[in-house]
Amino acid sequence: MLKRLSDIYNQADLVDVLKTLRAAAVYDLFGQILLHNFYKDVAAGNADANTLIAELPEGKVSLKEFTDGINRLGVKALVETKRNANRALTRNLFKESFRITEAYCRSSSQLPAFKANEWFEFSRVIANSLSHNFRLEFRPYDISILPVSYKGVTVDSSLNGKPISMKLEILINLVDELIGFAESIH
Repeated sequence: MLKRLSDIYNQADLVDVLKTLRAAAVYDLFGQILLHNFYKDVAAGNADANTLIAELPEGKVSLKEFTDGINRLGVKALVETKRNANRALTRNLFKESFRITEAYCRSSSQLPAFKANEWFEFSRVIANSLSHNFRLEFRPYDISILPVSYKGVTVDSSLNGKPISMKLEILINLVDELIGFAESIH
């Protein structure tokens, strides 16, 4: 198992890192769903918030303490907390997978093969927008290649400056494309 992303020395290391990032994202999503459902049960009186406590290396974490803190801030804060968790997950899963693959291809002289994929330009535009406040901000080169599409989702110049709206399913499919590409190179 790799300890750092800088430990990518070959194609097998790249595939391992991409698969690990994908698995971590799915794990986090599953945890969010479980926590959300548990929180709903607590609100409905069907569960006790005091029963969900975890011991982490950083210390003890309690759903009750978390809930009390969020409740002091209000419902809007709870919604914003969940939205920000999903944004962070989305940003990290896809953007990091794309950038890691791109860096590996650059260092191993395989960038032309990476760029030859039909999903490359779509992925590049999305990765850039995830790096810039979740808005599609096109450079002159981007405008020259638009529109770009993937699995029925099209990005065109009319979206310039607008917030990105991307289903997690599409981003996971793109990560699967990256993994498939990484498995196919040498």
